[in-house]
Amino acid sequence: MTPIESIYEIQSAVSSLASYTSSRDAVVLKKVQVKYLELIDRFFRENANFVEPEQREACLHDKDYFMNLMDDTVEHYYLEVGE
Repeated sequence: MTPIESIYEIQSAVSSLASYTSSRDAVVLKKVQVKYLELIDRFFRENANFVEPEQREACLHDKDYFMNLMDDTVEHYYLEVGE
């Protein structure tokens, strides 16, 4: 799997989790939190050369920021290939 494919897979998984965030079930919400954290960790592990560790904290609290960061990273990969 290429880095870009991996990012798209992470984005898809994050989008899928959104449908569970309105659940009133504490167990479901905890599982969503754990999965979201795993996705953030995977993204930062796989893209350590393009993102700063400090950005991780913002991703933990802002899904939109995380999604935008992934978009920016994909763009960076495309620009890198074009050079």
